[in-house]
Amino acid sequence: MTQENLMAEPLHYSSDEVIRNFTAVLGSYTFVQEMQTLRVGRLQFRKKKKVLREFTALFIALWRIALDKSFPEDAELIFEEFVSRLSNHLNQSSKNTKLLLQQIEVYQTLLDEKRDADFSEVAVFITQQLETDPAEQLKTKHKLALLIRATYTLIFDRLI
Repeated sequence: MTQENLMAEPLHYSSDEVIRNFTAVLGSYTFVQEMQTLRVGRLQFRKKKKVLREFTALFIALWRIALDKSFPEDAELIFEEFVSRLSNHLNQSSKNTKLLLQQIEVYQTLLDEKRDADFSEVAVFITQQLETDPAEQLKTKHKLALLIRATYTLIFDRLI
C-alpha cells in the first residue's frame, strides 16, 4: 500500500443526517439527573415544565458548540436548518416555541466566551433561575456544572 492509500478521506455527512442523529439523541434524553439535582418532584408540573424547557435549550446550545468543533464550515448552516425545522414542527407562533428559541439564544450567549472549556457560568445562571433553596445553591451549581460537562460529552460523542 502506498502512503496515499493509507490516508483516510474526509467523511461527509448531510445536514439531514446530522440533524436526525441529534434529534434522536435529544429525544432519548430524559433530564432525570437534572430534575433530581434541582429537587423537582413528579407533581411539580410548572417547575418541571420550566426545567425541561431550560435544559432542552441548553442541550441544543451545547450541540451547537459540538457542531462548531466537528463541522466548522457547515455548523452554522446545520444549526439554522435545525432551528427552522424545530420552529415549524413546534408551531412557530406558539408561546412555548418562542420561549424555547429565546432560551437557546440565551445559552448560546452564555456559552459563547468559554465554549466547552468551562460550564460554571451556565451552571450559575441555571441555579439562579431554578434553585429555590438559597442554602443549596452552591452545591447545586457544582453538580450542574458536572452534569452539563457530561451532557456535552454525550452530545459530542454521539454527534454522528
